[in-house]
Amino acid sequence: MEYNEEQWAAITADQRYLMVLAGAGTGKTRTIIGRAAHLIESGVDPKRIAVVSFTRRAAAEITERLRHAVGDRGRRVVTGTFHHLCLRNMRARPRAFGFDGMTILDRDDQVQLLRLIRSRLVEKNSKFPQAAELLNYLSYARNTNQSPREYLIKFTDMSEQWVDLAEQVFQAYKQRKQAGGYLDYDDILHRFAEVLRADERVREMVCRELDHLLVDEMQDTNPLQWLILESYAQHASLFCVGDDAQSIYAFRGADFQNVHSFEKRLPGARTLKLTLNYRSTQPILDVANWLLDASPLPYRKRLRAVRPGNVKPRFLQFDSDLDQAEWVAKAIQNRRQGGAKWSDHMILCRTAWTARPMEAALIERNIPYRFIGGLGLLQVAHVRDVLSAIRIVVNPRDELAWMRYLTLFPGIGDVTAGRFAGKVENVESVEQSLEMVSQDFAKHSHVHAILVRVAKKAARPAQAIRTAVKGLESTLEASYDDWERRTKDLDLLERLAAKHESLREFLETYTLDPVSVAEPEEEDDDGVVTLITVHSAKGTESPVCFVISAQAGSYPHSRSVGDRDAEEEERRVLYVALTRARDELYITRHPPSGFNQGYWRGMMSTPDFVEDMPLHLVDYGEFATPIYQPSEDDVIR
Repeated sequence: MEYNEEQWAAITADQRYLMVLAGAGTGKTRTIIGRAAHLIESGVDPKRIAVVSFTRRAAAEITERLRHAVGDRGRRVVTGTFHHLCLRNMRARPRAFGFDGMTILDRDDQVQLLRLIRSRLVEKNSKFPQAAELLNYLSYARNTNQSPREYLIKFTDMSEQWVDLAEQVFQAYKQRKQAGGYLDYDDILHRFAEVLRADERVREMVCRELDHLLVDEMQDTNPLQWLILESYAQHASLFCVGDDAQSIYAFRGADFQNVHSFEKRLPGARTLKLTLNYRSTQPILDVANWLLDASPLPYRKRLRAVRPGNVKPRFLQFDSDLDQAEWVAKAIQNRRQGGAKWSDHMILCRTAWTARPMEAALIERNIPYRFIGGLGLLQVAHVRDVLSAIRIVVNPRDELAWMRYLTLFPGIGDVTAGRFAGKVENVESVEQSLEMVSQDFAKHSHVHAILVRVAKKAARPAQAIRTAVKGLESTLEASYDDWERRTKDLDLLERLAAKHESLREFLETYTLDPVSVAEPEEEDDDGVVTLITVHSAKGTESPVCFVISAQAGSYPHSRSVGDRDAEEEERRVLYVALTRARDELYITRHPPSGFNQGYWRGMMSTPDFVEDMPLHLVDYGEFATPIYQPSEDDVIR
């Protein structure tokens, strides 16, 4: 591999703690792979290097690219997500971490369990927060190292009585998890961090296995993950790569200060920067640089383009979201007729809600597209139905799986299923639970028979999935419309399971990092247009990008107004959107419903990131005339 001077300086730096601020498109993944390869070539045992990324897909890409760089030695480097790193160690030492025989709950399971607990502790028709909202509170508190009580008092308007009630709900939730042998998504990080900090013997045993820990997307780490890094830093070198300007996940607990305070937190630490952008042209980067320069925060970097190109971004304003959508769809269609591919185009929206008019326009013009930002494969109802049988075989004490599985069958309602699920808390084996099913549901022999057949195939995950699908197919087909399309999701599930040695490993892998719903097969060789939410777009790029609805209320989002930190994160959200474009960038906007053109003249008190954009940075494109045409010495408002 060849590297520029900035990348090579980072790759070969001899600091024990190094923070690499890598701007959008500057080759951060290339640099982190280069660092790992450099360490291996310098004589470091690959097994004593770990690379942590934020998605399973990114980790797999790093492994493959390392293999190309240093051969099979690259496969011996530990790569995975934070949760993968934690699980790997917890599986290896189950007694030290209290992990033996646990089932991991995904978010839907968590909500269902909290809903059951809430129904027992909270009065009917109470305005007390619903299960999903309570789960958000609990998760955020845990990932930011606060007690639930501390978080609720600080960040919500709950009365003291409701805070007390919430604590009761959370305590009951914890007890139910313990009784059912469950760990939720946050438990994995929390338990791992807690044991490392509290038990010096375990910390020495775990952390001394690594000499170098490389962390990708450092700006997305939360305080809980920082505690894990602190434990490793006592024994290993840290090489962290991230972009402070792309920190957009505070709603998940990500802490912007994990990047900005890196040198203060780790004595002797150093920060380097990557500023050469290989993705976009300079006119696109000029708009992105201007956006950061307008911030009160010190990002202290300006992106410089390596690729040539002088096409300015186009800035267009429309009367409504429908006009905007119609224009974008028509523009893409015109470009396609001119020889461009559908796949050359990406449309970025702030939320799934703002994408709806755009979807309607694409459908009306028969433009093939995919929407990214929706449900994951394991969140889809018919897939969860099939997996309920698999989960029972993996953990016969899984009360939630029993509830879902039993109620699939006509004649078995919530009360009957709940009564049975309450009896499995102390079962010791799958065989014992199957005998109980046989006795309790003698009139429904197929309920027992399907589980028996699945259990016999447990050693072969793909065959177990196929067996469950076959057994439940007639039941599910009668429950869902468009069954033929849904079977494609189940085929994908089987193919994914074939990559794993055990059902437990399969469930843990995809519960922690869900895959997207199977996309329809593409009929055209030139692919589909991508419609995507900005929070799903990190790591993506496209020759032509349309950033739609770029007005106040979307950038910044209305719910952030008045909160300085939240507003600045919204600036970074827009920055991420702008920097997805390689060759051409279109920025479009429209007044919210009920506002006239005066809105664009600053009549709104809500902040508006692009209203003061200098005229020399953009033009109006070739397809449309803006609602408001400013004079040469004016600014776009």
